Amino acid sequence: MSKVVGFSNGWRPGQSYKLFSLPLSEEEEVKLFAKEHIILYIPEVDVYPNMVEEKWKLSDVQNLAKELGYKPNPIAVALKTHKSTTIGGVVPQIVNNFFANVVKSIEGVADKYGYNVLVSSSNESFEKEKKNIDIFLANRCDGIILSISKTTTSYEHIQNILTSGIPLVLFDRTAKELEVSKVVADDAEAAYKIVQHLIHGGARKIALLTGPEHLSIGKNRMKGYLKAMTQNKLEIDTNLIVRCEDFTVKSAKTAVLRLLDSKHIPDAIFGINDDMAIGAMEAIKEKGLQIPEDVAIFGFSNSKRSRYMTPSISTIDQFPDKIGETAAELLFEQILDPKHAKIREEVINCELIVRESSDRSYLEK
Repeated sequence: MSKVVGFSNGWRPGQSYKLFSLPLSEEEEVKLFAKEHIILYIPEVDVYPNMVEEKWKLSDVQNLAKELGYKPNPIAVALKTHKSTTIGGVVPQIVNNFFANVVKSIEGVADKYGYNVLVSSSNESFEKEKKNIDIFLANRCDGIILSISKTTTSYEHIQNILTSGIPLVLFDRTAKELEVSKVVADDAEAAYKIVQHLIHGGARKIALLTGPEHLSIGKNRMKGYLKAMTQNKLEIDTNLIVRCEDFTVKSAKTAVLRLLDSKHIPDAIFGINDDMAIGAMEAIKEKGLQIPEDVAIFGFSNSKRSRYMTPSISTIDQFPDKIGETAAELLFEQILDPKHAKIREEVINCELIVRESSDRSYLEK
């Protein structure tokens, strides 16, 4: 005899299992009955083994479920096991080369642990970021990796993650107000090296293109800029520190055109990301100036576009693959060993990549 666990007319909390005993020769009748009257939910058998007779075999139900094309409800499984084997990732822009590479590395680590990754983009919107996090919490994700949007200035929605007991790791764009594990590039040191390089090439009036004031990446890269200028006893002209409304090519181009029309003309421009450096390049070309002879340019993040611009743009490699891998490992420490996991910040060293837009070495010959 084969026994099938099922629920006639559906199942409700507190309802007992019914055992249906049918001869193996009546297999087709079992299938028909199961299709019409039984909700098969295999994981429940593990929770209530005492409800199942010794002669009944779990494999019988599993085989039948397979033949019927049964697929477990992931939310129901999460309720039972308290694990969804899924983590969520929220990035400001999924089409951005840096964030795409971070996500790729996160997925690689998740695969190693048998987890899936749900990825969403906030599109630089606080409301979208908040909504994405709410969806991840509702779907019982086991952990979340997040880089905050340019418009995020309050963190109640992120505190909700911590209140829910869900592991969280921030990367790249973080907030000092949040006591969580973080993975960041060594932004200040990288910016310092950029400005030192520009000064070594003869620049003295170095403009800084930065973004929204509250974002950590802008603050830290400005620290490096100011440190190098101060150490070299160069004037810090506040007119050359330009705060753009966002990190786009368009915003940077508009700002640099305005700067070049003023009396405060720089001989070098440091954009805190590659898109801003590209915007600066477009503005300089539009004004008929030469790069790097008249104005040297340096970006940040080593995007694909930076390599193929004319001239190619000097930049910083943040090693996004390392950032993604490190963030994911920190998250899984919390998921798999919460008792021993500790909050910490991991800093990834960057590499200076000098290309045509800032290389003035040939001018010295």
